[in-house]
Amino acid sequence: DPAVATVRSALDTQGVAVLDDLVFASGAATLSEGDYPSLAAVAAWLKANPDGTVALVGHTDASGSLAANIALSERRAKAVVDVMVRSHGADPARLSAKGVGFLAPRATNQTEEGRQKNRRVEVVVTSTR
Repeated sequence: DPAVATVRSALDTQGVAVLDDLVFASGAATLSEGDYPSLAAVAAWLKANPDGTVALVGHTDASGSLAANIALSERRAKAVVDVMVRSHGADPARLSAKGVGFLAPRATNQTEEGRQKNRRVEVVVTSTR
């Protein structure tokens, strides 16, 4: 799967990857049921790097207050951690969940397409030993 290779490669070379296949509705922290190749890729990276740890970092669009968005983005990250543990057997001690709200957009918040890109979870390598 090219998506899996892309995520694993990004974690190895840049230490961060956007989990592009995760879908969140505006204001929602629930990950809809589905097969998410990006999560399989993170699980594979963890398996290949037994001493590695990662942070799942939630992001939101700019609708609403910063405090509400930071809380929402953290709930999104925690939802991803839950799926990683439940569906991919990841060790919860090697995963952390953080939320930064709308403070690190990757697209404009002026359009729906941009807002959708900003509602995301990224995985960041926090340690490799």
